[in-house]
Amino acid sequence: MCPKSTLWDYPDHLKDELWRARRMAEFFPFVLKELTEEDRKTLLSWLDEINVPDERKEFIRMVCSEKQDTD
Repeated sequence: MCPKSTLWDYPDHLKDELWRARRMAEFFPFVLKELTEEDRKTLLSWLDEINVPDERKEFIRMVCSEKQDTD
């Protein structure tokens, strides 16, 4: 699942970070593989403002806080 086509529905990412974070959270974990480090930071910074189940928020925090493998 590609975030650029699934999440954004626009040729370029919108500048509204809360909206972007909300869409990433709604499709999480299906978009995890495609998230950039910037996407992860955005998602984490807005997570308290997003209405998703607490279990999903906990999972997002756990996964997005980990360092990505660079190998």
